[in-house]
Amino acid sequence: MNAWIARIKKTYRLLPPLLARDIKERYAGSTIGVFWTFIQPLLFMLVFWLVFSQIIKVRISVGTGEIPYLPFLLSGLLPWLALQEGVVRGASSIVDKGFIIKKVFYPLELFPVSAVLSSFIHHGTGFLIFLIVFFVYKGGIAPFQIPILGVLIFFQIMLTVGLSFLLSALSVYIRDILQVLGVVFQVLFYLTTIIYPMASVPDGLKTVVGLNPFTPLVEGYHDVILYGRYPEIKGMFFLFVISAVVLLSGTLLFRKLKKGFADVL
Repeated sequence: MNAWIARIKKTYRLLPPLLARDIKERYAGSTIGVFWTFIQPLLFMLVFWLVFSQIIKVRISVGTGEIPYLPFLLSGLLPWLALQEGVVRGASSIVDKGFIIKKVFYPLELFPVSAVLSSFIHHGTGFLIFLIVFFVYKGGIAPFQIPILGVLIFFQIMLTVGLSFLLSALSVYIRDILQVLGVVFQVLFYLTTIIYPMASVPDGLKTVVGLNPFTPLVEGYHDVILYGRYPEIKGMFFLFVISAVVLLSGTLLFRKLKKGFADVL
């Protein structure tokens, strides 16, 4: 057991430099480099504020009354963008690093993990800015909201890393996966309660939307951030089970298939 733990520590000690390299490559050739991590989400939220708060002035009705559309949208959309980009970049991480895998021995699991974490850092910056502005506007944050948000982020990382392991391993042998992935996420986006509340979903479609594993994740963010309440236990249990199963199955499949990566790439 101790040897196994020591091996994991030794392997993931290589993660920080790989993560730093991924972040630098994202902004390679840019004049202001990593500062785009802060500038892009600010511009993104400014445009959304202008459209939905100043021009359209959309409000939505929920069980607690009416709330502005902008915080409803951003509280689900920003985590979704981190998840989507993490899965997409993670799924292509082995294929993209094929030239390295053929020449240098390196713990292959780190490539999908690094792609996921760099996406979370990029979009997480915008999410953090949104949370600070929103809670300052509301006048404060309840003590329970911080740890619950941490739990949701942890579940999201579990799910994203698991999907990245699963898809990155399969995409080495089935390249069409990388092409189909964009279409799949477009469909899932509209089947997740990001741009509409669950209350507006027709009864006949509630089961379909509810079975989408991303729905309880987004609903959890809505509950904690917007309504200041604990997420539903049933939804959180479902999310945990799905995340754990995907992470375990993705890890096992990745370890089984990685022996042939160099030959196929």
